[in-house]
Amino acid sequence: MAKTVLFAFDYASPWSYLADATLARHFDLASVRYVPVYLRGFDSFKTGVPYTSSKLAYLLKDMVRSATHLEVPVTMPPTFPINGLYALRAALAAQRDGGFPAFHAAMFRAAWAEGRDVSSRDVVAAIAREAGAPAAAEGMDDPAIKDTLRTGTEAIVARGAFGVPTFFVGDEMYWGHDRMHFAAAEARR
Repeated sequence: MAKTVLFAFDYASPWSYLADATLARHFDLASVRYVPVYLRGFDSFKTGVPYTSSKLAYLLKDMVRSATHLEVPVTMPPTFPINGLYALRAALAAQRDGGFPAFHAAMFRAAWAEGRDVSSRDVVAAIAREAGAPAAAEGMDDPAIKDTLRTGTEAIVARGAFGVPTFFVGDEMYWGHDRMHFAAAEARR
């Protein structure tokens, strides 16, 4: 039996999108535990995107190149960076109250394949309702959900994570969609 794989992600991360789109290629999805974390809660992202303009331009081009290579549809969002706060809160509400799988797939698709503005609370609520996850739309402002996102992000950072996607298999950490094969090998060991 495969070990549990913790998958820390933010809908604001194009690399999390690629990882999520290719999870089934690497892992038994029944062994994956999805952990929404707020990228802007990580030290290096608290004041914005920590890249020079030339590095950011390269990363965005490389993301499209990677998506093409992986045969994952991508449409760059009209505004970047994305703020994933509402989407993450809604994901936690969907995990708590039901509807997470449909919500989760719809949210990544909306952000990175459809170019919808998932930084908007109203857009996130609409996507949740469209996905059949009304609890996700209704739970975004719940203080318990806000606290869960904050403490969950802090816990992942305390384990050593510095960005997303991050995978943990036991105590071993793997960062990046391009390191999933290492995490998969560890999960099978």
